[in-house]
Amino acid sequence: MMHPEYVTGFCDGEASFSVTVSPRGSSWEIRPSFSVSQNEASKDVLYKLQHFFGCGYVRPSRSDNTYKYEIRSLPELRDKIIPHFQKHSLYTEKQKNFEIFVAIVKLMLGGKHLTKDGLREIVLLLEKLNPKCKKIYDRKKLQELMNV
Repeated sequence: MMHPEYVTGFCDGEASFSVTVSPRGSSWEIRPSFSVSQNEASKDVLYKLQHFFGCGYVRPSRSDNTYKYEIRSLPELRDKIIPHFQKHSLYTEKQKNFEIFVAIVKLMLGGKHLTKDGLREIVLLLEKLNPKCKKIYDRKKLQELMNV
């Protein structure tokens, strides 16, 4: 069994708390994700993380020829990932990203992402979450939405 502090330390260096936003018809789809990537030689640790958290899935990532452990389910993020990292804090800049991630997940759990005001609030938080991230979403369109 993995030690919780080891898991946090490993994730501090290797994990990502991200939120992707993409157009879906006339609205936007918000997808929070906790993920850890490793090359094929180290993919076993991803299965150990999956066992530790008791949720998520491991899959090959064709875009960068790695394997990825990922959790996207709001209930699993709420019940497994967030409590772990609240109890076992991260030490790098990733802690700030985690706190913003938590705020976005909480808004979504409250259904706020389904309203324009809630979406605007999420967009403002996204601007602080990994601002150099190149995740696919149109920042200009999101900014326009905020001004509507």
